[in-house]
Amino acid sequence: MSYPTPSPSPGPSPIAPPADGEEYNYKKFALKKVVDALEQAQDDLDADPATEGMTPKSTLLTEGLGGTESVWQSPLADTMHDTVVGVVDSMISNLRNATVEVSSDWEGEPTYVDEDDYRAKWGQ
Repeated sequence: MSYPTPSPSPGPSPIAPPADGEEYNYKKFALKKVVDALEQAQDDLDADPATEGMTPKSTLLTEGLGGTESVWQSPLADTMHDTVVGVVDSMISNLRNATVEVSSDWEGEPTYVDEDDYRAKWGQ
């Protein structure tokens, strides 16, 4: 069965064809799409590790909520502030961890596998 020839995201030259008895590792190509989506999500949330040292997103999203300098001052506002900060910080941390984990998996996959390997038929 013939499948379309995969190519990497925009960037370097196309991937060379596999040798006899080998096939493309389609799992690697699928992992790259996941890595790209996770990196885009980090960009969308300003959660890229390169933004460390800047004002945390959770702080920006909770300005004016709880505390003595807030628009809404009450024990409930303080609780809501702490809850929102915890959720946003946890979400960003989990997103960063997932990006590192999937990137590591992607880097560990070979580009080519034996034609009988399950990864040669990944997603087919």
